[in-house]
Amino acid sequence: MDLVNEFIDLYKSSPETVPKNTDGIVVLMGPARRVDISRINLGLNILRTLSNPVPIIFSGVTEEREEILSLMERLGSPKSLTHFQDCGKTGVANTKTQFETLIADPLTKDLRRLAIVTSVWHIPRVKRTAAKFLPPETRFVVAGNPDGSNDCDSFVLVMGEIRKIIEYSARGDISAKPR
Repeated sequence: MDLVNEFIDLYKSSPETVPKNTDGIVVLMGPARRVDISRINLGLNILRTLSNPVPIIFSGVTEEREEILSLMERLGSPKSLTHFQDCGKTGVANTKTQFETLIADPLTKDLRRLAIVTSVWHIPRVKRTAAKFLPPETRFVVAGNPDGSNDCDSFVLVMGEIRKIIEYSARGDISAKPR
């Protein structure tokens, strides 16, 4: 029941505030079948609120690299700050591989204050994955964009996430509790 309440609280609360001293923004991109422009826009909006320029990392599948970089340029993302992390091909890449790539990449492995962007229904699992993979000294907030799903779709998504959290934490792929 704790997981259900976590999702209920998530949908009732306002988004987490991103600290001004954030030193990197990571936008977790979904499957290659559709680029989530609302996640990209949320990442860019966060970038615009920060007092210092920080890298904005788009973590996604191999097949969407060129589309993401082209879209970023059209949306006005500063080229010197925009980075695409290739987490593998569709069917191999997932949230776990996104965090494994994040901590291995020379550009991002030393970032210690992160804003992580995903879909709102994905936040509880992302928090647990971050808690499992990011070094203990890394501070992070997870910001979620509304995905535009209707209530029925959201219910199905949330129930799927609850099942994944239970399964993945049982096998040790993610932390059982968020940080």
